[in-house]
Amino acid sequence: MKPRNKKQEQILAMSGQLRPLTTAQMQWALTHTIDNYALRFKKGKAVCLICGHEWEAEEGMCRCPHCGAKVEVKATTQRVVRDKSYFIIVTAVKGFQVIRMFLMIVEFRKGMKANPGFVEIGSYWIDKHGHTTVVGLQRTLGHYIDSFAFGSPLEIRHDNDAFWHIANQWVYPRTKVTDTIKRNGYTTFTYGAHPVMMFQQLLTNPKAETLMKAGEEGLFRYLCHHPKEVDKYWDTIKVARRAGYKIDDPQMWFDYIKMLDRMGRDLHSPTLVAPKDLKAVHDEYVAKAERQRIKEQREKDRKRAEEDEAKFEELKGRYAGLVMTDGEIVVHTLNSVAEYYDEGSRQHICVGSSSYYLKENTLVFTAKIKDKTIATIEISLKDYSIIQCRAFANKVCQYQDRIAKIISDNIKMIVERKRA
Repeated sequence: MKPRNKKQEQILAMSGQLRPLTTAQMQWALTHTIDNYALRFKKGKAVCLICGHEWEAEEGMCRCPHCGAKVEVKATTQRVVRDKSYFIIVTAVKGFQVIRMFLMIVEFRKGMKANPGFVEIGSYWIDKHGHTTVVGLQRTLGHYIDSFAFGSPLEIRHDNDAFWHIANQWVYPRTKVTDTIKRNGYTTFTYGAHPVMMFQQLLTNPKAETLMKAGEEGLFRYLCHHPKEVDKYWDTIKVARRAGYKIDDPQMWFDYIKMLDRMGRDLHSPTLVAPKDLKAVHDEYVAKAERQRIKEQREKDRKRAEEDEAKFEELKGRYAGLVMTDGEIVVHTLNSVAEYYDEGSRQHICVGSSSYYLKENTLVFTAKIKDKTIATIEISLKDYSIIQCRAFANKVCQYQDRIAKIISDNIKMIVERKRA
């Protein structure tokens, strides 16, 4: 699209004046951004696909004796190999941090030196305020990353997933950055962080500058991916650093800190935030957090169940207070939603959490000898048969025959309640 302001006009003009790739950059891309092979044929001769040299070689990794490239020798009858890759060049132009994106397409033929072709896909221009402008080729309709109209001019484009993905590919090791980025602590490229995000953070976030100057590359990389988390726990990071703690595994450390926060622990305690054995305390709090999650879920289920009390009264209220016995075993109904949950918790069964109290055509009893629960029984309200009779933890109840007789002898009582 056409430039909409003077800044875009300036960027588009400078984009057209960028230098072409150097021989060193093209050779680096050929030897580092794709898998290099030497094809081995039946007579034992291997052919380097980079320089075309032939020599005797066995299968496996080796170096071409002519060009010195590290290649994998593969036995094949294939005569032509095609490959492609994306890579970026990091440079600076008149106060703008520039990330240039290139596509390399190469065809290897037996006995011929590789002759790659290069296409500039576009570039990110980042000003001193961290704002980006994209210059690039026109995209065509399609799901593939390289759905570009290669004959289109490099113009101002909207940023999109394709440009963002390509800008995070292979990085040419010789980089040039603006004076502002140097001042803010940049010394070498931080791999594992998206280049655009990395430079934006260095230009706009004082915390990124602090981490970079402190040599905390791992934390800086984490900040590029999770800036809000680093901002939220910045005071905790400072406490850990003052305690002399080195955060070698930021991902695990932040997981641990977030669990401490969720459980209401003191995030300003050096003893907690600077553990001697991070993995051990991390695993300990994972277990604690899981227990707390289960407890909170049970409480949530209980509250939901209390809201279901009205529905329970409508379905089961007429059966409340049913009691039957053979003189030793006492069988009675569960008379509220809370009793269902208490029974489930006490017996380690799902009678509460699975909402048995809302099942229309069944009725649940508990059986006891004195004050000890021996079984939980579910019966059908259609034919009054026992659907299940479970002891503790869903085990088989040794009294199930006696319980079945008690219920059978008192079916008339249940029928009367049903008709009421």
